[in-house]
Amino acid sequence: MQKKKSKAIFLLLAFLAVAIMVAFSVFIAEEMILMALLSVIIFIGIFGLGFTLKKKYRENGWL
Repeated sequence: MQKKKSKAIFLLLAFLAVAIMVAFSVFIAEEMILMALLSVIIFIGIFGLGFTLKKKYRENGWL
């Protein structure tokens, strides 16, 4: 069995996702549509990275 890896990266990604959601709300409130769209794209990227990492961790038995 392989050594377990730290799961701190998932916590970091969760905090980043929440920060991006807050930023999205602020951008909508301030009517900064371009920044709101950019924050949605970044949010999707963070989620994609998280799911990709989780798959890699699961495949390698690190979870």
